[in-house]
Amino acid sequence: PLAKLKSASAKDIAQYPLLMPKVGHTRDALDELFHQQKLKPRYSMELDSSELLKRFVAADVGLGFIPRSHAQEDVQANVLAAISLADTQIRRDLALVFRKDKALSRAALAFIEIAVKIKNPEAIATSHH
Repeated sequence: PLAKLKSASAKDIAQYPLLMPKVGHTRDALDELFHQQKLKPRYSMELDSSELLKRFVAADVGLGFIPRSHAQEDVQANVLAAISLADTQIRRDLALVFRKDKALSRAALAFIEIAVKIKNPEAIATSHH
């Protein structure tokens, strides 16, 4: 029934058996969302891996939460459906990491400069020497 929707609220999904990540940012954000809305979700299983979670969802054990990018292939293959959570957006802070002791290529430096401008439009490019 949810697959036909563009998005669902926490209240909509709390009535279904839920497959949850055991720990992590996504789990914390979902627990907080349910708590704020005074909902008592039905946690069916706690899983360590996105792949395992997708397989249990495909076997109709419950609904699961993973980053959309992790479900893309299964959605395109019509194995799973993915909809947005209407109440919230779970954001992640990403870090760009690279080796300090290696010189970066011009392409890598350009990528870093673009990434910094997207994240912080007021950022001023610093010298790359």
